[in-house]
Amino acid sequence: MKNIITALLISTIFVGCAAKTGGGGGTSGCIKPSKTYGNADVDNFLQTSFDICEKLQKAKELLSDANEFVANPSAYIAKRGTQAKAQLISKVTKMIPDLANIAMEALQTVKVSVNATSATANLPGMDKIRAAKDVSNAVKNLKNIGETAPKVAAEFQSLLAKLK
Repeated sequence: MKNIITALLISTIFVGCAAKTGGGGGTSGCIKPSKTYGNADVDNFLQTSFDICEKLQKAKELLSDANEFVANPSAYIAKRGTQAKAQLISKVTKMIPDLANIAMEALQTVKVSVNATSATANLPGMDKIRAAKDVSNAVKNLKNIGETAPKVAAEFQSLLAKLK
């Protein structure tokens, strides 16, 4: 019975992997185990099978990229450059408002640092000294973040103008 279940699991995973990956260069992924079962033999088998399938997916993706490059190196490089630039512009555009939030969050956190500083007095022995030092260092970090984040945001704005 155990051998039958194992054989069914193997066939299900590999058939699922083959069905998901297709026969050509296109890949859509492997079927991930739906859950962990709390049984090391089953869980390890399912995860290992999935990991093997993922490795094959990565190999097929690399093969597809390499074939695309060999077929037309200039087009491949131009396409990748355009994609990389678009991704970079997107990431930079999203980061600018995040930096403003980071600066505000740092400043708000500094304002409540008094609570953390006071709380260190309640700690025992050497923990009191270590925690006080850690809180002091954290406040320094937060002040540095509050001062640096707007400068980094301005540099991102300048970079964004150059990228567009």
